[in-house]
Amino acid sequence: MPRIDAPTIAEHRDIIWKRLRDSLLEAIEEEGYASLSLAGVARRAGIARNTIYNYAPTKDALLVAVVKSEVEPFVAALVEASSGIDDPEDRLALVVRRQLAALVPGVRGLPIVNMTETMLPAEVSASLTACFAPVLTIVAGIVEQGIAAGVFRPVADVPRLVDMMVGVMVAARRAILAGEPPDLIADETTEFLLGGLRGRKTRGRAEQKHAGAERPPATPS
Repeated sequence: MPRIDAPTIAEHRDIIWKRLRDSLLEAIEEEGYASLSLAGVARRAGIARNTIYNYAPTKDALLVAVVKSEVEPFVAALVEASSGIDDPEDRLALVVRRQLAALVPGVRGLPIVNMTETMLPAEVSASLTACFAPVLTIVAGIVEQGIAAGVFRPVADVPRLVDMMVGVMVAARRAILAGEPPDLIADETTEFLLGGLRGRKTRGRAEQKHAGAERPPATPS
């Protein structure tokens, strides 16, 4: 019977899981995903090779489980942070900035997606994409809120529009990976998305407001 390193079995499993998670992240960073094996991850984690199969049958399954475990607290924090913001434009700006910040190279956890997305089987990539479905639900809610408030233009298909927005976010993430300043990319991405979501009248009012803010005050003659 394996030795239990915690007061309860549940706590023991949690400890082992964290060791596996950290070992997988370290192995990918040092070795690359293609060359690592479950046996190697188990060795790094200091557990028996057979034990790892209680947590994941393959390295692809372990990767998906790790990404899911990283996404869940990220989504929970995003929901909490955005729930206190009434303005849909400000809520969208928060989501854009938080998501790009979470995927910046060097941040622990979610950037694992950056290192593996081009080398995975299609079904594994689809599973990783599904991990981010809750984020898309948040974005869809923001779009619907903005439409109802008259801030965003009406659209025929909100999920289709959100898919298009995902494409913009992917391009933004790749720009950051290429070395562009994250804050600049976040600002440009937010403005681009908001520009597409606003109706023509709303855009006109926003432009007038911006121009008025820049115009110097009139001087008395």
